[in-house]
Amino acid sequence: MEKGAQVGRDRETPQITLSRLLFYAGPLLWAVMIVFHPNPGGDSQFEGIRNDVDRWLFVHIGQLILTPLVFLAVWRLLDGLNSTSARISRAALVVWTVFFSAYDTIQGIATGILTRHADGLAAEDQAGFAQAIEFIVEDSILAGNYSFVGFVAGASWFVVAIAAAVALHKAGAGKAVVAAAGLSIVVAVHTAPAAIGFLALFIAGILRERERARSEPGAPAVTSHGDAPAQETSA
Repeated sequence: MEKGAQVGRDRETPQITLSRLLFYAGPLLWAVMIVFHPNPGGDSQFEGIRNDVDRWLFVHIGQLILTPLVFLAVWRLLDGLNSTSARISRAALVVWTVFFSAYDTIQGIATGILTRHADGLAAEDQAGFAQAIEFIVEDSILAGNYSFVGFVAGASWFVVAIAAAVALHKAGAGKAVVAAAGLSIVVAVHTAPAAIGFLALFIAGILRERERARSEPGAPAVTSHGDAPAQETSA
């Protein structure tokens, strides 16, 4: 009797392996890093960035490095789901990865490099660089604060989060998993509050892995008519 009760308790608190946790390292690291994202002040973008140019470059280069890890986390979160909403989320994830990488490279890394270079020049030589940085950040229709690339990046993540939450709900995932996946929509903000979204994505992933750990090896933890796993055949 005691042995049976112990088995029941073990299934209620499944162990998640380190390899599974590593799938969600990207969102967790990003949640920590983006808290240190500088918010330029001053009379111009150049003046604002130059005061924290090293931190500015560190954060934006770090974001570029972590982007594929976030891609991996979302892909793993939706693993085994073949519903229309899951496919939409994956497609939007590809779009986000491409456009956010472009946006981050231009808005963050390029402006940081220009600022660092201009900071070592004479005052009269800095004016041209300051104008270029101001244009990239404020006025560029392609990759400015309000631009085509930035809009597509933000809108695609919006689709990623909502479609993922719908897919998980249809698959019978727990309410906490669905809610956390939906809350990850805050990632689209791309400033310090985005830490909430990345942390939510991390939590959704961990809870999802717990659901998987309760199932038999190799089988999805939850199923529905839209996401039924293939049945294994025995010899």
